Amino acid sequence: MKETAARLRRAARIARVTGRAGLRERLANKGDFVLAIVNGVTYQITVLLFATVVFTRFPPLAGWTVAQVLLVSSVRLLAHSVFVLGFTNVREIPYLIRQGRFDSFLVRPAPVFLQVCTSRFPLNAVGDLTVAATSLGVCLSMLRLDWTLARIGSLVLAVAGGAALELALALCVAGLVLRRAGTEALFSWLDTVIGAFGNYPLNVFPAVLRAAFTFGLPVAFVAFYPVAAVLGKAASVPYGPALTLAAPLVATVWLALGGWAWRTGLRTYTRRGW
Repeated sequence: MKETAARLRRAARIARVTGRAGLRERLANKGDFVLAIVNGVTYQITVLLFATVVFTRFPPLAGWTVAQVLLVSSVRLLAHSVFVLGFTNVREIPYLIRQGRFDSFLVRPAPVFLQVCTSRFPLNAVGDLTVAATSLGVCLSMLRLDWTLARIGSLVLAVAGGAALELALALCVAGLVLRRAGTEALFSWLDTVIGAFGNYPLNVFPAVLRAAFTFGLPVAFVAFYPVAAVLGKAASVPYGPALTLAAPLVATVWLALGGWAWRTGLRTYTRRGW
């Protein structure tokens, strides 16, 4: 127990030191600092505006009102922001390899995953979090829900579970990238799929996509199923109301899979001649 606590304290110290170094590096270029924050704000606002325009131009779809749809989008964006703040550098592994920095992580006396996550401070997370939190506040004021402790807990768990799922999927791709060159495009594909389909109720998609995002790539568990539980709409979701409570289990399973993929990738990784 003492040894585990000591390792955690050491990891926390390393994270603080490398995190501060990464932040100082980003602050050295004021233009990059401003543009990174603006990029985060612009991306999040664009996603929300698109969802708002689509669902205000049409009557409620599949029993979901505009405010309810925007809650799905807001939770998804907030979960994504949490992921970006802590773990987005996992998606930078192809660039770290090309720069030769990743190989240096392998010989340092610190966890490789921790070094990757703290190698560069994600300034765009500031804009992401600001817009996502603002959007969530607006949605909640529109919905006027009765906020019990159970409902608050469900909402917090929804955001945490969505961030965990994004991390798990990024680790799966990272493990593949470490094993095989030329698979880097999967990071962009994954980000596009979650961003394009994770902001809307699963009910509005064709049956093949509903099945794919529930039993294949777990996009629907990032926000849709947990938000359905928060809104009390469990009875209306595809494949049964039990799935609205399954997001933590799904996130745990995928994190285990992502951890295995990451460890396997590290064991089989060899230096590449970029």
